[in-house]
Amino acid sequence: MASKKVKLPSGAEVTLRDPKELRVKDRKKIYVNANDKTGIVQALSLTDGIIAVLVESWSFDLIIPSIRLESLDELEMADYDFLVDETKEAQKVLFPALGKTEQTEQDTESPFDNSNA
Repeated sequence: MASKKVKLPSGAEVTLRDPKELRVKDRKKIYVNANDKTGIVQALSLTDGIIAVLVESWSFDLIIPSIRLESLDELEMADYDFLVDETKEAQKVLFPALGKTEQTEQDTESPFDNSNA
């Protein structure tokens, strides 16, 4: 599958990589970005890292996040939230062990996706 163009709530356009084309080096970049953080800040850093490896180009007058991650901080909330939603498929590709499994479905205290908690 090729890259896809999406229109954000603000009207800006973003070209995103196909998550199936992500590689181990992309996962490592994401981990490095979140390595020195803890708690919710670490979770947000992981999400920002995924956005950074997905965004190929955008129509904002900002440097793309793979070059300057702080550009994400300048986005309107609705645009950022839209991009966060676009990371869901990439999360499954990059971190398959965190997805829904029979074990996480049965473990009500599991911190992973789709647990019964």
